[in-house]
Amino acid sequence: MLIKTFLSATACSLLVGTAAFAQDDVVVLTADELTAADEAADLMFIEMYGDAVPTYVTATDAYATMQAMGYTGIHDLDVEWGLYEVEAFAPDGNEVEIEYDPVTGAILDIDDNWF
Repeated sequence: MLIKTFLSATACSLLVGTAAFAQDDVVVLTADELTAADEAADLMFIEMYGDAVPTYVTATDAYATMQAMGYTGIHDLDVEWGLYEVEAFAPDGNEVEIEYDPVTGAILDIDDNWF
């Protein structure tokens, strides 16, 4: 029983330590990358909708919204298929992948990021 408790505590410590270490290694998005993402979104929506482009949230504003929700270390932003996908650290410290719909402003999915 003592060995199981020790192993469980050790595993938890490693996971928490790994999350903290991973956050320190992440290069967050720069202003230039956000500007490029905003431009990519403009092009994506023109390709998708032509002259009928809907009103949508810019990548810069989506980034600010996620920060306000407590996400940190936001990185690896992809603009594709009408969505923004980013990797970030959730308020609990776990690394997640977030799918954000810029037309509705809704977060569609949050998955644990094991990569």
